[in-house]
Amino acid sequence: SLKKVTDETASTYKQFFEESAKSASKLNAKITDLINASANFAKLGYSLPDSQKLAEIATIYANVGELDISEASSSIVSTMKAFKIGADDAGRIVDSFNHIGNMESITSGGIGEALQRSASALAESNNGLSESIGLIVGANDVVQDPDVVGKYIAQVYSNVYSESSYIG
Repeated sequence: SLKKVTDETASTYKQFFEESAKSASKLNAKITDLINASANFAKLGYSLPDSQKLAEIATIYANVGELDISEASSSIVSTMKAFKIGADDAGRIVDSFNHIGNMESITSGGIGEALQRSASALAESNNGLSESIGLIVGANDVVQDPDVVGKYIAQVYSNVYSESSYIG
């Protein structure tokens, strides 16, 4: 529950619920999904306003990526953490996924799935979000399986980074 992971006043919760109801209507989503997603982001240490914003972004991503809200939230968080993207800029993650997903042979959900498995290794190897998406798209053109692509890229980049650390 949201109240278990946040410490806000009754009026703040009231405002939060009113805004969540408006957002749910605007996004054609269930209010419970928005509130649960907000609670999940709050559990990760995000403030209530940031959690609410991230829940809305995750809802949009769930809709365009044909994912459930939990998968969308996990994908966004792993990408944010790996590439050090703040809550205010998290919308660009979904915009990037959606833009590329509309132009390439991988869905926006597939991009997020692959990044969930590889973002940390890619970021550790000094790749940005755009470069990482490009690597995933290129590999997925051949393999046609975002899960396999994500795992493979993570393994390759982890090994390269380990070897370069060992050598250097």
